[in-house]
Amino acid sequence: MKHLLFIPLILLGAIFTCNVYATKITIDGILSSSEWGDTLENNVNYQVEPQTFNPQKDNFTYRILTTEQGIYLGLTANIKRRLRIRTQENDKTFSNDHFQVMLDMNNNSSESYVFGVNHQGNYFDGKYDVNSELNIDWNNQWQYETKLNIDNWVAEIFIPWSSMAFSIETQNIFGLYISRFDEFTNATYASTPTNENMNNFFQQFSKFSTSVVNESSFNFFPYISTNRDIVENNNKVSIGADFFWQPTKNQRLSATINPDFGQVESDELIVNFSAIESFFSEKRPFFSDNQSLFDVTGPESLTVVHTPRIGGDSYYDDSYNSDLNSALKYTYNHSNYDVGILSAFEDSTNDGAGRDFLSLRAQRSFGANKLGVSVNHVNTPTIDRKAIVLSSDLHYKLSESSELNVGIIQSRIDESLNNTNDVGLWVTGSSDIDDQHSHEFSLFTYGEDLQLNDIGYVKRVNRKQFEYEYEYQTSNINSTYIRDITIGFETELKTNFQNEKLPHLIGTGIEIVTHNEFEYQVSLELLSSGFDDLVTRGNNSLWLPSSYNLELGISSPEYLWGQYSTELSLGTEGWKGNFYNISGSIEQQFNDRFHVSLSVSQYNSDSWIEWDEGNSIDEFNFTEQGVELNIDYKISDNQELRIKLEAIIGKAQNLSNYLIANNGIATPQEKSDDFAFSENAFQLRYKYSLSKLTAFYLSYGFGGEYEDEVAKFGKRNLYKYAIKEKAAHNLFAKLRISF
Repeated sequence: MKHLLFIPLILLGAIFTCNVYATKITIDGILSSSEWGDTLENNVNYQVEPQTFNPQKDNFTYRILTTEQGIYLGLTANIKRRLRIRTQENDKTFSNDHFQVMLDMNNNSSESYVFGVNHQGNYFDGKYDVNSELNIDWNNQWQYETKLNIDNWVAEIFIPWSSMAFSIETQNIFGLYISRFDEFTNATYASTPTNENMNNFFQQFSKFSTSVVNESSFNFFPYISTNRDIVENNNKVSIGADFFWQPTKNQRLSATINPDFGQVESDELIVNFSAIESFFSEKRPFFSDNQSLFDVTGPESLTVVHTPRIGGDSYYDDSYNSDLNSALKYTYNHSNYDVGILSAFEDSTNDGAGRDFLSLRAQRSFGANKLGVSVNHVNTPTIDRKAIVLSSDLHYKLSESSELNVGIIQSRIDESLNNTNDVGLWVTGSSDIDDQHSHEFSLFTYGEDLQLNDIGYVKRVNRKQFEYEYEYQTSNINSTYIRDITIGFETELKTNFQNEKLPHLIGTGIEIVTHNEFEYQVSLELLSSGFDDLVTRGNNSLWLPSSYNLELGISSPEYLWGQYSTELSLGTEGWKGNFYNISGSIEQQFNDRFHVSLSVSQYNSDSWIEWDEGNSIDEFNFTEQGVELNIDYKISDNQELRIKLEAIIGKAQNLSNYLIANNGIATPQEKSDDFAFSENAFQLRYKYSLSKLTAFYLSYGFGGEYEDEVAKFGKRNLYKYAIKEKAAHNLFAKLRISF
């Protein structure tokens, strides 16, 4: 088998072609000279966080070798003191010493595949998009081994081209970026002088050219799960499968049948009294794979395709709940064009047929710019609802330091006798004047009848809003104590389509990092008086006085034993009532295999406002407490035990009930009832990994909710009653196999 030798140069923008070697490299973490031959060992890198961009010698070194089947990387990190051990699951980002490799396979400055490994031999993989942060829900097969030596640690990595989808060419040009987080200096060093926060990040990747075999690949993941519902006293067995077929390098077809994905990882426990829906990320393998083409986002957390909508509850039908029956996804990319289709079908319910989903996406890239069009269609037969959402988006690179995003979206809803149409528009932009100054802005208008949540997500509509953020950071401080400072400023101006005066926001903050790695944060937000058009869920808007929010935070360095942090928020809300919210966390690494983290919080408000019904609201003296405990124990290299416990309690003493008039003035009425609540969720999970993508899960979990309309119990009893009221009580097992 022929190999190509890359000779990486620091000169940006240059394209390098490899020489040929016939040696096959064994992935063992040894970096054998007989296998790597005379490949160039590059020892020049740059400090990119904090972003001084000062060149460094021998913080880490790297070797690169490619074949027609994939890319080999030999990485060596020099160490000056004992490294931190952290017990954690694979496919989670690291807080200790680690390497991260990013590959822009289409060389379009748009997205990259990400591969991370730390000195303990843990890994994560994912994707990074120019318009979003790192998403580690993407998974695939690749090889790595690490070895810890006296004064360095070594990682050997092999990434097959077949693990990634990209447009195939005779000589494929791709971008490469290698970074290392050095826990000794608490800084990140990289192969080129740029980082993810800069607009020219992708453009400064080192460029390479290599031959790639255009071969097909097929992966089959059958799974079987069984669930014992102790509350309902019944058992359920599910059998299904995921299929991932790549007939050529630029095509990928995936499908899932009878997908009982199982609760192998529970969602966060959130008690939400607000009018804004809680946002949960996707955890299911089928929807995580090859999804980046459909990921179109805008202000207010707008997401054109939010896959957690598929299977489960319906946003527009409160009584609806169903399971996913099957789904299909196909993507094709050629030269500068990408197209994709996503289709999914749910099981029938007692009220009728299940929902079906269809999403189409087409995109053209020209240089670092992208122009895309999306079409979504969702049919909800239980309420005779058909929803079509059309959107178009443009990502335009104004210069190496400035970029612009423009989007337009329209919803067309046909539901019984009620047909609605509305549009949304947004423009966002950012500019890095230099390494220290950055500016971001967003301007958007979302119509009051814009409805995206059949398959998408948006926090709120009926909004015309402008936001601006400025940030200044410097690491060139001649101080005995301070290492770097970041200063920020933000403002937010908004109204709705009723042209009501909504509160304007202005805020500022500062973050200081000391030489001994303590982080201190202080921020202040001021809100003007104005209407709150959300609290009454679309009824008369409530007029509220001005308020402020002061936040303080301290985070310790990561010691060998762990880390601690605390945050405090205080200010005014409601009718000039005082509030505070304090939280703290501590992480303790007891030994190489046993890690515990504990978080506690308490919120108290003298004027907490909650919607009752119609134009009626209640004002409470409200207290909420929360606790979260996580225990991770690594039994062996392929066995993990995890315990997760979350609990939240709250007590509310009613101060008055109010009726809101058309002008926003609240008139006191008779007092309403007090109330108290508590919720908890517990999970004990065992995982046995047979390979990187094959695992057996066994979990026991329960969760409960308790409500007390008289609020007669104390806080300790509220925790106890939530545990007794088990709304969910399950024993779950799942086996997922990779072929």
